Amino acid sequence: MYRTIPLKTKFTDEEKAFWIDQCEHANSLINCAIYATKQAHYASLQESENAFTTYWCGDELLRQWKTYRCKTTYPELDKALKDNPHYKAMAAQSAQQTLKSVGESIISYNGLVKKYYQGDVDRPSLPRYRKRGGLAAVTFPRQALTYKDGCFYPSISKETKPQLLTEITLHLPDFINSDWVKEVTVRPSTGELWVDWVIDDGKQPIDINPSLDYSQAWSFDHGGTNWLTGVSTRGKSLIIDGRKLKSMNQGYCRLVAKYKQGKSDFYWDSNLDRVQRKRNNQMRDAVNKAARFIINQCLNDRVGNLVIGWNDGQKNGSNMGKRGNQNFVTIPTGRLIDRLKELCPEYGIQLTITEEAYTSKASYLDGDSLYKHGEKPNGWKPSGERVKRGLYKSRDGHVINADCNGAANIARKVATQLGLNLVEVGRGALTLPRRVDLFNALSKSYRKRCGVGLIDPAATSV
Repeated sequence: MYRTIPLKTKFTDEEKAFWIDQCEHANSLINCAIYATKQAHYASLQESENAFTTYWCGDELLRQWKTYRCKTTYPELDKALKDNPHYKAMAAQSAQQTLKSVGESIISYNGLVKKYYQGDVDRPSLPRYRKRGGLAAVTFPRQALTYKDGCFYPSISKETKPQLLTEITLHLPDFINSDWVKEVTVRPSTGELWVDWVIDDGKQPIDINPSLDYSQAWSFDHGGTNWLTGVSTRGKSLIIDGRKLKSMNQGYCRLVAKYKQGKSDFYWDSNLDRVQRKRNNQMRDAVNKAARFIINQCLNDRVGNLVIGWNDGQKNGSNMGKRGNQNFVTIPTGRLIDRLKELCPEYGIQLTITEEAYTSKASYLDGDSLYKHGEKPNGWKPSGERVKRGLYKSRDGHVINADCNGAANIARKVATQLGLNLVEVGRGALTLPRRVDLFNALSKSYRKRCGVGLIDPAATSV
C-alpha cells in the first residue's frame, strides 16, 4: 500500500539555504510554465473568429474571452522550458515533476470546462500565478535518489553543484525501509521545511478478515464536547472526549486575534506561523490517536463494520453563532474520516459513511422512522424528546444518553443494508457510556500496543 509520511526535518544552515533556493526555482518555474500555457492558449483563441463574447455588467458592456479547453500538455511544456534558467538550476527529473504538476492543473481545468458547459460549476479560470519570490515543493522520484549509509542523496544540477558548501543528504527515518521509498518531496509549510516520504510497504488491502464478525458494528455520532459517541452492536458504548480539542481551538483563535489586532485580514508574520504550526500538529495528533483508538476497538471486539454519520458540506455556512461555530466547525472530523478510510482496508474493516438526518431527534427505543434529509413527511413528530443537555427521554419515560441515541439510530439506518444484529443494543448500552480521554487517560501499555498496530483481544483496558 502506498503511504505518505510527512516529517519535519532539521537541516543545517547550508542545507536549508540549498533547499530554499531549490523551492524558489520551483516556484519560478511554475510561473514560467503558466505564462507559456496562457500565451499558447490565447494565441490559439485569436485564430478563432468567435473567440470573444460580450456581456453587460451593470450599465457597462464588457468583452472577454470565451471559455475553451486548453490544448497545452506536459510534454510541450517540458520541450519549451528546457533552456529556462530555473529548469537548469534544478535536477532534470525534479524540474519535470514540477512541470507535471502544472500539466495536471491544466487537465483539471479542462475537466471543469466540460462541467461548466453542462451547468455544474461556475466559469473556471486557468491556473493562477504563484506569489513572486515564494516557495514551492520540490519532488524527487526514486530514480533521482541515491541511497548510501542510511541516507538518500538527491540529484543536483550541473549549474548548482559548484556552488554547494556541503553535501546534501536526506536522512531516512528508522521505521522506513529504503526499498519502500518511491518519491521524496521537500516542501515549505508555515515557515519550516517538511519532507514527505512516499513509500510502498508491499501490504495489500484485506477484503475479508476471518477474525472479524461482519454482522457486528461500531457506529459513531460526531459532535463538539462529545467529539465521537460510539455504540456497538455487542452492547457497548463510549464517548471520545472533545473538550481538549475545544480548548486547543480556543487558544489558537485567541492568539490569532491577538497578533492580528489592528492589522489587515491578510496580515501574517512569524508569530502566526508558529501558532499555526502548533495548532496543525495538535489536530494531526488528535486525528491519528482517535483513528487508531477506533480501529483497535473494532479489532478488540472482533467487529467487522464501522459506521459513521456524516453529511457532506454540513459545516459549510454553519450558522450556530460565534461560539458554536468555533466549538463545532473547527473540530477536524472530516480529516478523521479520511484517516479511517486509509486504515480500514489494512485490517479488513468495512467503513460505511451514512447521512445522519433526524438521528438525534428520533427515538431509538421507540423505533421511530428514519428519513433521509428533505424526505420527512409533514406532521412527523418523534416519539421522544431531549429533556436537557445530554439526556433523551423516550415515549415510555426511559432516560438515555442523547448522543448514544443518535449513534444507535445511525446504526439502524444501515442495519438492513449491512445485515447488522441490533438485539444487544438496549437501554443498558445507551445509558452509561464510557468516557475516553485520548490525551491523558490511555495507559502506557495500550499506547505501546497501538504503536505495533495490534491489540491483544484479552487486554482491553484503557
